[in-house]
Amino acid sequence: MKIFYLGLLWIGGTTLSCQNQNKTAPLTNTREQDSLELIQMVAERERAMIQKDMALAMDRFAEDATWINSQGYYFEGREELEKFHGMMMNNDSLAYYYEVGKPKIRLLDSQNALAYYSWKMFWYRKEIPSDTTFKEIGLMTLNAHREKEGWKWTAVTNQHTPWFYPEITPVTVD
Repeated sequence: MKIFYLGLLWIGGTTLSCQNQNKTAPLTNTREQDSLELIQMVAERERAMIQKDMALAMDRFAEDATWINSQGYYFEGREELEKFHGMMMNNDSLAYYYEVGKPKIRLLDSQNALAYYSWKMFWYRKEIPSDTTFKEIGLMTLNAHREKEGWKWTAVTNQHTPWFYPEITPVTVD
């Protein structure tokens, strides 16, 4: 009889242990899924900028989103962000080549995240695409918030940097 009870205890302990393992797995999967979704949002943004697709570029911005561009101008609200993007995408004399590096995602909690990535935008005259008139290189920091319909960009800060970083990696100061 003692062996029977020990067997039941072992089965019960194993069952509880397995249940606890199953409870933590979805959290990890959710964090991974969130990271992948945010990476996909960055890829969509890159595609929108390359194709000059305003609808795609604006799709993931919250209505009250803010943006500080690389010159320090502050734009408030989705409508102003759309005008700002329109100045780039619909310029009558200049066009651009656009590229981003691999994004670094930092999940702050289940509702908030940061995305960092390097970008470069080489401006050229439309009539002479080989004539690069201005090279912009920088680092983008995007704040994302999970809303009812999914992740949305809520705030963006852009800064110029001297180099393009294919990947954002932490550094240490010696």
